[in-house]
Amino acid sequence: MDLKIYDTSRRQKMTFEPRVAGKVGLYVCGPTVYDRIHIGNARPIVVFDVFARLLRTLYGDVTYVRNITDIDDKINARAKERGIDIRDLTETTVARFREDCAELKCAPPDVEPRATETIPEMIAHIEKLIAYDHAYALDDGHVLFHVPSWRDYGKFANKDRDEQISGARVDVASYKRDPADFVLWKPSDAETGGRAGISNAPPCPRNISARISTFMAAGSIWFSRITRTRSPRAAAPMRKGRGTTASRAIGCITAI
Repeated sequence: MDLKIYDTSRRQKMTFEPRVAGKVGLYVCGPTVYDRIHIGNARPIVVFDVFARLLRTLYGDVTYVRNITDIDDKINARAKERGIDIRDLTETTVARFREDCAELKCAPPDVEPRATETIPEMIAHIEKLIAYDHAYALDDGHVLFHVPSWRDYGKFANKDRDEQISGARVDVASYKRDPADFVLWKPSDAETGGRAGISNAPPCPRNISARISTFMAAGSIWFSRITRTRSPRAAAPMRKGRGTTASRAIGCITAI
């Protein structure tokens, strides 16, 4: 049978076709481990568990990856608030997250990478974005993605520029070249050191392409959020003025 999923970029149902016949990759945004999950967090866990089971029924060879964000401003703040080490907080929270998944009868993913495990890859990707004028570094240590450098930004979500700016979760910082620009890397301080700017971005864009290319084999790769990132099969970042290699965006899932 054919699997049809709603494509937000085309606003219609499309037949899903794996890039590699019989193989599918599922990459899902996992938890930011500063506290216990709530009912809203549980929803995608159940949805993608069911989806992974469906894909395995239809295609057999499925690699399910769900990342863990274990470096984030909320984590730093919570550890400081409790007076404990950041690692102690994240390890405890990850263990409780897995217990909750088991209580929901959801199978663990095939691979569960952590953000802290791929920092060198993130830095390498950010350096490439800077080299191709898609990102810029400030004297204070901030590195931001320059949204106008990619004309197809927002394409998958069918959002125009005004919607992108109005949907931002943070106030427009004075150091931004454009109001829609978002942080890829934050400067270090005495307590945390430099880290990827995950919590400070507008809805969904995250620098996770390094983790994807590290943990996913060739095939169709899926996200649990609309993302703006390169195909992991490409060695160089997107060039100025060109679109992504993504083939389609479906619902709240983006296939690339």
